[in-house]
Amino acid sequence: MRHLYKCIIFDFDGTLADTHEGIVKTYRETIRLIGLPVPSVEKVTSTIGLELKDGLKAGVDGMTEEQAVEACAVYRKIFPRIAMPCIKAFDGAVDMLKALHAEGYCLAIATSRSHKSLEPLVCQLGMEGLFEGLYGAEDVVNHKPAPDLVLRILEDFCLEPDEVLVIGDATYDLLMGKRAGCKVCGVTWGNQSAEQLGTAEPDHIVSTFNEIYQII
Repeated sequence: MRHLYKCIIFDFDGTLADTHEGIVKTYRETIRLIGLPVPSVEKVTSTIGLELKDGLKAGVDGMTEEQAVEACAVYRKIFPRIAMPCIKAFDGAVDMLKALHAEGYCLAIATSRSHKSLEPLVCQLGMEGLFEGLYGAEDVVNHKPAPDLVLRILEDFCLEPDEVLVIGDATYDLLMGKRAGCKVCGVTWGNQSAEQLGTAEPDHIVSTFNEIYQII
């Protein structure tokens, strides 16, 4: 069967892995520890998908650069203890990845997460060995919604934009893919609603992993 795409690039948080509870708990505890007003769950949720420092500053009004640096250090220190036990793969995610890998698709992750955080989670969730590349915050200067992560993957694997589908649960992911010239697909089981995803004008919006098979 002819594939529409050679490569599928996945966001991680909210797309393949249910990290919401762990992120929210870690984020709010971080802000409490550094002595700033703790943002609501909804406010924290709106920042998921951004690079860590950008997300911390976006969620706390008036946070200074110095406070953001301190918050990043605290967040990274407490994340393994607070968040890691809460994180799991979405039902059907690993089976889908294994099927796509077996069919010969080039699979990659493009995340705002660091490699130090991402790689243990990929192993913990049973996804090890299914990706041709894992790309994180250290790999580019400009983070989502800038296209740099996708452009880096295109360059590394000698791909054209029309050979790649970018899948994510947030407008940051979709804008990243679109700005790189790729087709994009939003998923509704993550951190943003179909209505929110629609503001980025994606090529597809799906509500189950099975629907992904129908568009690739």
